Amino acid sequence: MPDPLFIPNDLVQLQRRRITAETAVAQHIAAVDRFRREQYPAPEQTQERARWSEEERTKLEELRAERDQLGRDVRQHPVMVQARIEGRFWTAWDALQAAARDQAG
Repeated sequence: MPDPLFIPNDLVQLQRRRITAETAVAQHIAAVDRFRREQYPAPEQTQERARWSEEERTKLEELRAERDQLGRDVRQHPVMVQARIEGRFWTAWDALQAAARDQAG
């Protein structure tokens, strides 16, 4: 059985930033959806609700780009690269998730 992986604090912090960025994407989508439902409440106004403004789309693209870059940064961290080489990426991923949760409080 392989030794347990050490998950360094810098990787945990990076993962927490990734999770925060993922949450920001979801919150933006929910806020736009809520705003659009308030502006266009009628059942026949689905197309109006679905049309995001340029500003809303740009903000979503920025949030997604940040989230995606942080995801790449986590996956490219030396500990995760080594875990992938050793065939235990998902074990490391689970340990990282647990460490991020533990530091969240």
